[in-house]
Amino acid sequence: MLVTPGFINTHVHTSGNGGDYLLHDTVKTDYRTANYLSFAAPLQGKMVPPTPEETAALRAFVMLHALKQGSTTIIDVGGWRGDWDGYARLVETLGVRVYTSPPFRDRNTYTDAQGRIYYATDTAAGERGLQEAIAFIRTYDGAAGGRLRGLLNAAQVETCSVPLLRACKDAARELDVPVHTHAGGNLLEFQRILEEYRKTPIQFLADLDFLDERTLIGHGVFTTAHPWTHYPFGDDLRLLAERGATVSHCPYKYAKMAITLHSFQRYRDAGVNVALGTDTYPMDMVAELRWASMLAKITDQNYLAGQPRDVFHAATLAPCRFLRRDDLGRLAPGAKADLLLIRLDHLGAAFYVDPIKALVDFGCGRDVDTVIVDGKVLVAGGRAQHVDEEAIYARAREATQRYWERLPAWHWAGCRVEQIVPPAFPLHRAP
Repeated sequence: MLVTPGFINTHVHTSGNGGDYLLHDTVKTDYRTANYLSFAAPLQGKMVPPTPEETAALRAFVMLHALKQGSTTIIDVGGWRGDWDGYARLVETLGVRVYTSPPFRDRNTYTDAQGRIYYATDTAAGERGLQEAIAFIRTYDGAAGGRLRGLLNAAQVETCSVPLLRACKDAARELDVPVHTHAGGNLLEFQRILEEYRKTPIQFLADLDFLDERTLIGHGVFTTAHPWTHYPFGDDLRLLAERGATVSHCPYKYAKMAITLHSFQRYRDAGVNVALGTDTYPMDMVAELRWASMLAKITDQNYLAGQPRDVFHAATLAPCRFLRRDDLGRLAPGAKADLLLIRLDHLGAAFYVDPIKALVDFGCGRDVDTVIVDGKVLVAGGRAQHVDEEAIYARAREATQRYWERLPAWHWAGCRVEQIVPPAFPLHRAP
């Protein structure tokens, strides 16, 4: 088998957004690619959060799902709130390595009865959220044998005010932890920041002194480098490179929305530190290697772009920069024993000379046979060793079904899941 360092997945939402089934709301086309608003902009006061039991079930499934497909370190950039003791126990039980804290914002997103997006300011909620995140880090940083670590999550750049972003960065420096925010994620956000501050989201964050080597930018797609922004003023890639910020590139999720980074190769050539994440299902880091490589080639119309060594680097060493960890993402004396054993020699693959190129060309997460974190075998023969996979799957499926059943109560048009995302073919159910 191929022995590699464990992958560092830089973009996971551990609540799973009810299965991410609402990735595309096909009854509404004016989100301008802001797909998350399909499930994060309800009618105000109508959405009921999942119960603690449902939240716990989704967290367990998402972490195990990502772990089995090669993510030994997970950057949890946001999910449903609550029961942080239970969260810490879950990290301990599963054995995975996690960086997180509760996300916060002071501008909530809603839709009105006509489906129009609007933002409602709640300064007090933002301040409370930041304090909750700080308390989480002070309480749990270093828990689970040092595998649970702190990272501040300012939700999205357009949902956080200037004072909240500044307070977040100040707290991150005081706590000596990295910080994350979604920026350059969709055109709605890009246009809103441009109209409010007369700057691109990246320029806006740079002027706030938010960008540095401890900053992770979720997505970073819509910048001055992207043709859809039609904004040739300034150089966002130069700013990202000069400030040392890391971009979390989630190629498959954006490919589903007919979008790609412009481009993985261009960012790297500009000196931007690019890491990989999954964001949505399947949280298959092996597949993300291929998506990152292929989309770079297509975007640049250059088959030399997106080399296997570069996308592999983005899944291993690149995230260590903002984490300040030289003991992860590598096989070396003194490094943590976070390892993957990946089976490439089977009929679902092909013969090869270079195993890394083979992994990128025809590997998938289900080829991950063994996962070791901190020297402990968590997955062997493709099976979790210390938890009941079937029970975790069943509880998460039930929680997701209940989430979907409640959807018409808060969706702007009262639609059911099958109306929002119609099936590929008509479904005929037995009476």
